[in-house]
Amino acid sequence: MEKNYRAEITGVYGDPVEGNPTGVMEEAAYEAMGLNYRYITMKVTPDGFPDAMKAVRALHMKGVNLTMPHKIAVIPYLDELSEAAGIIGAVNTVVVRKDGSLFGENTDGKGFVEALLRYGKHPEGKTS
Repeated sequence: MEKNYRAEITGVYGDPVEGNPTGVMEEAAYEAMGLNYRYITMKVTPDGFPDAMKAVRALHMKGVNLTMPHKIAVIPYLDELSEAAGIIGAVNTVVVRKDGSLFGENTDGKGFVEALLRYGKHPEGKTS
């Protein structure tokens, strides 16, 4: 089998992103799973956002995470929203499907509810 030197690209778009640690966790997960993926933390300002969304397809990215200020601005660029993203009205994850369409998901709400269910206890040990 021929060696493939092209890594799959994922990342985060936001401004500011300098303090965003997500890339460290994602890169570790990719390595642990044996995936040739890279997660790039990218400063994308609102005026550069339209070009950044074009780059998702042009660079054949697998997807991007979004942080402020892009979670709502991304919606017109997407082909489909998950039920959660539609209800919340914001997207924090864009997945590029095999057909090239862009699917928007919001995992913030799910994570919040899961954390409440798992850890939703008062300091005295009473459940919320």
